[in-house]
Order: sequence, then C-alpha cells, then structure tokens
Amino acid sequence: MTRTITLALATVASMAAIAATAPAASAAAPVPAPVLRVMPLGDSITAGYRSSTDAGYRGPLADLVARQSRYAVDLVGSNHNGAVADPDNEGHSGYVVNDVAAGIDGWLAAAQPDVVLLHIGINDLDRGTDKAHAADRASALIDRILADRSGVSVLVMGLIPTTPDLTAQVADYNTALSQAVRAKQDQGRKVRYTAAPALTPAEMADGLHPDDLGYQRMAQTFDQALDRAFTDGLAVPAPAHRASTESGGSGRVRWADFDGDGRADYVIVNDDGSVRVFSNKGGDGHGGWSDLGQVASGMTGDRARVRFADFDGDGRADYLVINADGSVRVFSNKGGDGHGGWTDLGQVASGMTADPAQVAFADFDGDGRTDYTTIADDGAVRVFLNRGGDGRGGWSDLGKVAGGLTTDRSRLRLADFDGDGRADYNVVNPDGSLTTFLNKGGDGHGGWTDHGRTAAGLTTDQNSVALADVNADAHADYLVTTGPTTAFLNNGGDGWNTPGWIDYGQIATGA
Repeated sequence: MTRTITLALATVASMAAIAATAPAASAAAPVPAPVLRVMPLGDSITAGYRSSTDAGYRGPLADLVARQSRYAVDLVGSNHNGAVADPDNEGHSGYVVNDVAAGIDGWLAAAQPDVVLLHIGINDLDRGTDKAHAADRASALIDRILADRSGVSVLVMGLIPTTPDLTAQVADYNTALSQAVRAKQDQGRKVRYTAAPALTPAEMADGLHPDDLGYQRMAQTFDQALDRAFTDGLAVPAPAHRASTESGGSGRVRWADFDGDGRADYVIVNDDGSVRVFSNKGGDGHGGWSDLGQVASGMTGDRARVRFADFDGDGRADYLVINADGSVRVFSNKGGDGHGGWTDLGQVASGMTADPAQVAFADFDGDGRTDYTTIADDGAVRVFLNRGGDGRGGWSDLGKVAGGLTTDRSRLRLADFDGDGRADYNVVNPDGSLTTFLNKGGDGHGGWTDHGRTAAGLTTDQNSVALADVNADAHADYLVTTGPTTAFLNNGGDGWNTPGWIDYGQIATGA
C-alpha cells in the first residue's frame, strides 16, 4: 500500500487493515532488491529533446527495469528534466565530448553512480572540429570516468547508424569507439559497447534526434545492456556505508559507526564535547566491546550541539558541530585521537534554521553521505542533499519531503528500516510501538510506503528508544536504552515475518 506521508498518522483500524493484507506469518521477510545508481550521460539525446515527455529514453528505460525484480535503478545526475517519476540525468543539449569531459569530475563526485550509460559524439560529427578524432576523445572520456569512480561500470551506446547525412562519419566513429572499448574490456576494465538501434525515418523526429518510438528502441537497447551487465556481475551497487544517519539525538550516549565496520558503536559525549568510544564487537554476550578510550577532545562546550554522522562517505561517523545559527562545522574522522586523528573541514553548511534542535543528519538518498535535514515541531521534514558541502559541491535543496505524522518531534526517528540505504520515517508511538513509512524518495520525488505498525511497544518512554544497526545487516534495530541497553534485531518487523524481531538481550551495561 502506497500513500503520501502527508496523510494523518495511521489509525489502529488502518494498521489492522494493513496487517490483514501483509504476508502470512510464516512467509520469509521481503529482501529489498539491490539498487543501482545509474547516470544517463550525454547530450540532447540523453536529455530527451524532441520526445513528448522531455525525457527521451529514460522514461521507457525505467518502465522496462521495473518489470523485473532482481534489481532496481535510481537515476542520478545534476539535471532534473522530464515528465517522469525519476528525472535525474546528466544530459546536456549541444555538448560535444570535450564539454562532457570538462564537467565529469564534479558530476561523478556528486552523484556517485554505479553505472554510467554513455551516449555522446553526434555533435562532434555534426558541427565539431577535428571530427576524425571524436572517437579518441570519447575513449579518453571513458578512461576518465573509470579513473574517477572506483567500481563504476560504463555502458557505451554507439551513435544511431541511420542518422541522415552523417551515416559514413557515424560508421567510422562507431567502429573506432567499439574497438577502443573492446581493448579496455580485454584489459579487464568495467566497460562494454552496444550498437545503437538502426532507426527508421519514421522513428526520427529530425536529422539528429529520435521521436518517441526511436527513444523506446534506445531504451530497449540500454535495458538489455544493463541487464547483461547485472547478470554478469559487471554492474553492482557500491558497498553501502551505514554511518551516515545519526542515532541517539543530543544525549550523552549515541550510537554511531565510528570504525566503519557497519556496526553501531557505543559513543559517550561528555558535557565538554569530548568523546569516548566503545567499539562494538557484538555486544555483551556476543563478542563484547573494545574500549578505544577518549577519541576526541571537546570541540564545543555544549554536547547538545554535537552529532555523529558520515559526512564524507568513507563509512565512518564524523564529528559534526551545530552552531547557534544552524550552520555546521565538520571534523572528518580519520580514526580519532591516538588512532589517526581528525581533519577539520571547517564550516560545510550555513544556517538553515535558527533552532539547532530542529537539525538532524540522515542519509536521505542512499549515497552514503549524511544529508542536512530540518524537522519542524509537527514532524515535517525538509532535506538538503549533501553534494560535498559549502565550497566542495554544495547542497541540493529537495524542499519539504514529508508532512508531519506526529506533533511531537521527539518521537520521530530517521533510520534505515528496510536496508536500502535510505533513512525511513519511523514514529515511536506513546506505547513504544513503531509506525514506519519507507522512503521511496519523499514527497514529490517518489513518495513513501506506509509499512504500518512494525514493532509492538516495549517501553512507554520514547526517549529511551533508539534505532541503530548493531549487527551490521544494514537494517536498523530496536534498542531500549534505559539503564542497560537491550536490543531487538530487525528481522522484517511485526506483520512482515515471524519472528519480526529477534530478542538479542542486554548488549551494554550502560555508561
């Protein structure tokens, strides 16, 4: 059941209806399909010029991918055009290969794609200079992409062979580029070439651009190439970092992955801002804890302004300080005092609210870097996506992505319930039960899925409930932190598996 999060909090009756339609108790917990971050890269054809949706092949490609369940696709890029559900792309009308090369470093750093769908070169042949070496420039661009982004796969589509007035030049270009790609592939590099469909005049809108039928055929070609790449293990999601969503609020005890092993560690923040960490080796009775000692001296005299979340995407939670005006300073975690130290990144965000209590950090888009979120008193959420921070790529304002489902901000927990890398909207109800709304992109960007009541109440004190991944399975677990901490491992949640939670017992005696 999908509904927008702007609806009122689900009633007991609606939860019962959801439970009635849930899988039988004996069914296995649903396993989320891996999500590939795919960057469509190129010129006006990638942008979708002359298509009825202004999205070209991207819309039908998304529809084709959705017909199978082995993997999902999140299109990424700095452009957001087209009347489609996911309009992100890196298609730039009029660009030649060198124009794309000039911007590629920043685009890759910001979007962090797993796969690049590259279609470029027709403008070089149509009106560029040094047309004979256009394929060489495209080959160099591919090398740059592979060097910039570790693990990325590049799926190259040749130019449309039936482009009027350029058939001979296109044939030479395609031959040269396909040979260059083959040579890279023989070296074991993650790149493949696929021929573009030979469109008929009825499938072309003008001398260079397809019409909707032509774009549909391009989508089919890219879909087949992407499917082969996934099947062959060439296109794989980057390892997910799970340290990018904070847990524990502004209290003395926080839960954050300090050492980058995927498990939330026990972090104590003293009044002066100094920090002591116990590294999670499984918790009491399951491997214990390793006392790292003091890992940070006080970087602020007010621990309520300290947060721990992964700002730079390296898998380790960094030390963030929220200033009085809401601006943010970051100390990048290199291991902490005595273990590699910290790097002061300076101010990375200007103040977006005068109330620091409204500031939270969560990975909203699943790219491994924490985003800047503001949570209003009514639970409404606004998100600024982390593109590197001030002076390093900036922020992307998504606007209001969630209407309030609780009138008490302290009951909201942004945490990844379903293991897809994106922080979900979890409400701790007065009896301690959870209501979860799965993040599918947020209002205006894919919406939310009402997952209903996912946990029975274990405490009437919402302030003692923390959601953090203690066993490195990418799913947020339910922690009761009053005195000794007890953990219930997320096994799909109530109504979605039996048991929905696994009682892990006491994992920490308490600081």
